[in-house]
Order: sequence, then C-alpha cells, then structure tokens
Amino acid sequence: MPIPSPAAPDLSAAPRAHLFGVSAAMVTPFTAEGAVDLARLAPHAARVMAEGADGITLYGTTGEGASLGQADRKAMLDCVLDAGVAADRLTAAIVACDLETAEAQARAAQARGVTRLLLTPPFYFKGIAEDALFDWVQAFVRRLRDTELQIILYHIPQVTGVHFDAPLIRRIKDACGAAIFGVKDSAGSWEHTAPLLPMDDLAILIGDERLLARAAPLGGAGAISGMGNLMPQVIGALIREGQTNPALNALVDEIVTVPVTPLVKGLVGAVAGDDGWRHTRAPLQPASASVIAALAPKVQALRG
Repeated sequence: MPIPSPAAPDLSAAPRAHLFGVSAAMVTPFTAEGAVDLARLAPHAARVMAEGADGITLYGTTGEGASLGQADRKAMLDCVLDAGVAADRLTAAIVACDLETAEAQARAAQARGVTRLLLTPPFYFKGIAEDALFDWVQAFVRRLRDTELQIILYHIPQVTGVHFDAPLIRRIKDACGAAIFGVKDSAGSWEHTAPLLPMDDLAILIGDERLLARAAPLGGAGAISGMGNLMPQVIGALIREGQTNPALNALVDEIVTVPVTPLVKGLVGAVAGDDGWRHTRAPLQPASASVIAALAPKVQALRG
C-alpha cells in the first residue's frame, strides 16, 4: 500500500522559492556476504517515512553510494518503490567521475519516475579548476536536456576534494536554469553556507544538522540528513521551528569523531534491535560495538 505523502513543512518564514523539508540520506543495509540486503531496506524506508521524513535520498555518502553498481542501484530503487515510497519523494544520488556513467545513473532513476538528482562532482582528480568543474556540470546537463530532471549540486569537499563555492554555484544556475534545483551543503562551515542562503532561486539544503536551525530562518530549504535515518521528526522540527537542539548538536559532535556512515548504520540497528545493520561493504569497516552501545541511549532519548 502506498505511503501517504506527509504534509508540507511549515517554512513560511524562509524566503525560499523551493521548500524541501527533510530527506533521510538512506543507509544501505548489506548481508554478511556483502550483498545489498533488500529485506532490511524496505521496512527501514517505510519506517523513516512513517516517522516524519518528507522523502528519502538513495546512494549518497551515508548510503555508501560509491560502492554501489548499476544492478544494486536498480534493485534498491525497485525495492523502495515497492515498499510504497512515492517516486516524487525520492532523490537519487549520482556518483560517477565519467559522464557516461553519470548519465546512465540519471536515466535509470528517471525511468522509474525519480526526477530529483543529487549530483556528486567528479572526485578522482583533485585540484579541479572552477572552469573545468563548470564545464563538467554543463556537459552533464546537456546530456539530459531531453528530460525534466532537477539537479542538486552536492558540496562535500571533505569527501570529494572538490568545491562548489558560491560564485561557481551562481554561474552554474545562471547557465543551466531550471535544471539546477538546489545545493546540498555538507561542508559543515557556516562561512560557506551563509553566502548561499540569499540565493532564493535555489533550494539550499544543509547536510550538517548542527547548522540547520541557524540556516532555516534565513532561507534554508531543508536537509538531506544522515540523522534522518534515526530521528526524522527531530530534524524536521529544526527546519520548521528554527531553534537549535543542544542534545542533537552534542550527539552529532560525537558521531563525527569516527567514520560516520558505519556508525549511523550501527545506530539504526540499535534502534531496531537488529545487529545485522552493522554490515558494511568493503572498503568500509563496521563501527565499534562499544561506540554504538555508548551512543544508542542518546539516540533513543532524542527519539522520545
């Protein structure tokens, strides 16, 4: 049975052309042998939507997207759609350095009705010049000019080594128009976020939950959030109310001291009472059981 779409978040204070809410940056469950565990994925997707997420993002950093091939991506998308999550509530991350693969990932999502893409920049070559990155994005958009896809530029330089800074974002938006829907800013730097917020023709999405309450009243459109796997209702409140949550900030401070993705997966398992969520795909390694045990009560307290 399809999952009802949640009511749109009340972000009337934000001078924003695009309102987004909270999309859970979905963790990807694996079996002990390293296969995608669809039996765990489907109920988790349904659970985060039922708990207040406005949408789900597949194949992102928290989802180990760089470790997922085309067959895995298709199986996961089919699984989530079959679980009742509507296509218009889904965002598909594009994780590729070559344009051919990036286009193939985009068209596979579009074929199943998913029109919103989170575009990771080409991350293999470091020290990419602004003009070169502009050309790469523009070439990607041109390849998809026969579509109506909405592209979110993904700024996460601590992972990719590639920067989408404010002047380049403005240049890309002006050149590509409606194809560029927004930016996900996961740098965790207010100095980078602040110049983006006045861009009211873009959805400015915050990846670091500690900055979300500060950004929302100034035009932040929402979040693609790893913590959305654990407490989407809490993340949604930051967006709606624009008031910081010290307990959440303290928890995130602790989480980011270790590899984040394995730990978030382990905490999902702790909430579900299912140790199978600790499995990762190489080259990532599972989070420490002791760290999961230490942080799980803090997650439960925030969940209420």
